[in-house]
Amino acid sequence: MADIQSIKNIGIIGRGAIGVNIAFNLQLAVNIKTTLFVRDNNDLNHQLTLLDADGNTHQINTPQQFLSQQALKQIDILVIPVKQYQIEALLQELAPILGSQTAILLLHNGMGGIELAQKYLPNNPLLVGTTTDGVYKSSPTCFSQTAVGQFDIGIVDEEHPSDNGEQSDWEYLEYLHPNLRWRNDIVFALYQKIAVNAAINPLTALKNCKNGELLNYHDDIKKIKEEIFDLYEFMNLPLDNHALSQHIDAVILLTKDNYSSMHQDFHNGRETEVDGILGFLLDKAKETGMKIPIIQTLYKQIKAGSK
Repeated sequence: MADIQSIKNIGIIGRGAIGVNIAFNLQLAVNIKTTLFVRDNNDLNHQLTLLDADGNTHQINTPQQFLSQQALKQIDILVIPVKQYQIEALLQELAPILGSQTAILLLHNGMGGIELAQKYLPNNPLLVGTTTDGVYKSSPTCFSQTAVGQFDIGIVDEEHPSDNGEQSDWEYLEYLHPNLRWRNDIVFALYQKIAVNAAINPLTALKNCKNGELLNYHDDIKKIKEEIFDLYEFMNLPLDNHALSQHIDAVILLTKDNYSSMHQDFHNGRETEVDGILGFLLDKAKETGMKIPIIQTLYKQIKAGSK
C-alpha cells in the first residue's frame, strides 16, 4: 500500500448510490482523501447516510465540493459512476478542466464509455470497473445496501491490453471495495456485465418486480440468455455460456431484494440506460447480421414506456 506520507486523492462524481457506496468503503482508508463532486444545485451541508447490508446505519463524512478546475487539480483518480446516457455530456464538461495527470475510472451499466473517454480525454490514464453490488438511493440523502457483491477493475491500454506490469501503481484502489478483483481482461468482464444487465434489468422494469421475482419468469430469462449467448458466440467472445448463465442466476439471487436501476428509472419516469445495454447488443447484432427479436422487443417496450 501507499506510504503513510503519500496521500492519494480520489474524486467521485455525483451523489448516486454506487458513488456514495464507494465513499463509504473509502472512509477507513487512512492514506486516501476522498471528495464527492456535486452540482451547483446541491447543498454541500446535507448529511448523507448509508444503511449497510447488515442493517447498520453509517454517516458518510466525505467532503463535498462543486465540480471545478481548481477542485480537480489535486485529484489522482476521478471515479465516474454515472448513468450511461450522462457520460458524454460529463466528459465534454471535464475535457477543458481536468488535467491529463488525473486518471479516470468509468463505472456504469452498458457499453460505449471507453470510446467516449478516449475521444474526450485521450491523454488521461483510463480504468474501467464493474460491480454486482446491490445499493439504491431511498431518499436524496439516504442510501441502502441490499448486497455486497464483487468489484472488477482493469486498466484500458489498447497497445498492451494484458500488460499487468503497472498494477502496483494502483494498489491503493483496493480500498474501493472489500471484494475488489483486478482483471487483465476487463473488456470481456464488461461483456459479462452487459449480459447480466440485459437479462435482469429490462424484465424487472416491464414486470414491475424485484430481481428475485424473476425466478417466476424462468422461460423469459432463458430466451433472453439464448439470444445473448448466440450473439457472443458469433462475435467469438471468449466467454463460457454455461458459466455466464450460472453467473446471471447467482446475481439474481444475490440481489433478490433489490429493484434494478432500470426498474427505478422506468417507474419514476426517468430516462433509462437501455441504449447502452440492449441498444448496444442490437448494434452488435446488426454488425454481424444476426437477428435477436426478443431483445429487440424488450428494447422497444422500454423505449415506449420510458421518458
